[in-house]
Amino acid sequence: MKTFKLYSFCLLEGKSGKVEKKPIPIQDGLIINLENSEHTWYIDAVFSADQFDYFKDLHEQGAHILVDVIITSKDNHPATMISSVQTITSLSEQISILFEAKLAKKKDDVVENVLEDLVEKGYKEDSLLSEFRSKMENLAAHSQQSLDELYRSLQNSGQYNLK
Repeated sequence: MKTFKLYSFCLLEGKSGKVEKKPIPIQDGLIINLENSEHTWYIDAVFSADQFDYFKDLHEQGAHILVDVIITSKDNHPATMISSVQTITSLSEQISILFEAKLAKKKDDVVENVLEDLVEKGYKEDSLLSEFRSKMENLAAHSQQSLDELYRSLQNSGQYNLK
């Protein structure tokens, strides 16, 4: 089991066939990789109390949400996870929410998407390598197209109750 600092939390909501990013500020948080055969992660995030109703509704519906989380360092690339609310704990002025999650998109998939995009745009040889390095250094999030495809794929799988 490994524990990491949670730096940011962003909801990826499906709206009209597109994924909209909705960053939700966190006051504190951590993420735990259970390193088990199911590849389970737990996210424990402290949010402002005004988020209570939204997450309570998700919990009551048994809904799954797609999220981008940044862990360990604010300079890291986001990890996309499919998650569900397990518990909500009211604190004095905030709420603590425990999510169960699984990686939905691995870093290798993101790298592959960047490379495919550059090849499709006609980059070759030295210009391909140069542009690839630049994109990887500046990659703050996944491409909109890859997020839209991932959301549709998860939704169509019938395995998740995505909201």
